[in-house]
Amino acid sequence: MNLLFHKFKKNLLILIIMLTCLFNLTGCYDAHGIEDLAYATAIGLDVSDNNTLSLTLQFSIPSSNSDSESSQSKKTDIVTIPCSSINSGISLINSYISKQVNLSHCKVIILSEELCKNHISTYLDTLSNHIEIRPDCKIIISKCLAEDFIKNSSPSIETLTARYYEIALKSNEYTGYTTSTNFSDFIGNINNTFSQGSAILGGLTSENYEQNTNYPKNKQDNSYTANETPIQNSKGVETFGTAVFYNDYIVGELTGLETICHLMINNKLKNCTLSIPNPLTSNSTIDLQISSDKSPKIDVDIINGTPFISISLYLTAYGLSLDQFTDYTSIDNINMINKEAKSYLENTITSYLYKTSKILNSDIDGFGNKALKHYTTWNEWINSNWLSNYKNAFFNVNVNISTISGFTLNKSP
Repeated sequence: MNLLFHKFKKNLLILIIMLTCLFNLTGCYDAHGIEDLAYATAIGLDVSDNNTLSLTLQFSIPSSNSDSESSQSKKTDIVTIPCSSINSGISLINSYISKQVNLSHCKVIILSEELCKNHISTYLDTLSNHIEIRPDCKIIISKCLAEDFIKNSSPSIETLTARYYEIALKSNEYTGYTTSTNFSDFIGNINNTFSQGSAILGGLTSENYEQNTNYPKNKQDNSYTANETPIQNSKGVETFGTAVFYNDYIVGELTGLETICHLMINNKLKNCTLSIPNPLTSNSTIDLQISSDKSPKIDVDIINGTPFISISLYLTAYGLSLDQFTDYTSIDNINMINKEAKSYLENTITSYLYKTSKILNSDIDGFGNKALKHYTTWNEWINSNWLSNYKNAFFNVNVNISTISGFTLNKSP
């Protein structure tokens, strides 16, 4: 009996091993090789001539060079097609090109400003339901056609098309003139009950800035938005400023300076350069490099149903402007610059906040998160209607700034 049982166990073990090997040696019946796929690096959505949808996809064309880096060519192929929906548009493009469209390497989603004037939830929900779209894909709202933005997006300094968007959209880390909005964050902000959405604002530079009467002249360097900056070399794309949303449609835009204020409040400012009035020399300005010392302190009170928002910021400023007539190493002079910087920033940030509340009525800074503590139940919070009540908010801004004369400054002769 024992011998028979051991023989059964042996045969069962052999059978299990054979079945395991059988399944491991079988391939995936629905697998695709990379040579069968067309990888889209950018998606553009516009309003078509018949008020439906125009879909643009930009594809990277691999180089024939065997080198791993060189194989990612600067060459691209751009396909635009009018369609009734994103998925039907992709199907139409699949029937046109020789490979299957794949969105797993998409870096940016560009939505035209015209499209965003109406509700865009349908398009966002469709993309969020697409398993290939990455959560960290960037959102750009283009003041020109999304198709034109993509056509003019080409690597100049950067050599690899696949990395172009990834590198180009990091300028906010050292300028503060635009934000960096991930697809997942954008979707979350426009769908929750305590904040609103914002996105990168993009546009085209002008080849003939001086002859273009539509462009504002004599503005401060950080007071532009996309499509306005006085860059005159070759026509290309730029990201400058921030698009502001109420629910799922655009309601306005922020300048570069206002975007800096937005980043400061959200503790996302790394570095920026600001020109403030020079208290030491009349009719002149002084450049300061601003960075954050620590997280801002934000408190929201509800007084008779009206939000009262207090903000304290902690910043460091390095002097960048030097001249031979002013002693920037003097303690008294540094204190005067510090006082001027504090006043300038408090006034600028307060003006920005009242623009978001009184003009745009859009809580893109997420103050509603801080207001939640005043409500004991979810129904109380919903009935407070924070997103609509934000237009009634009042603000108190306090900037704590430490001004340093410069990085390696010696006393001017």
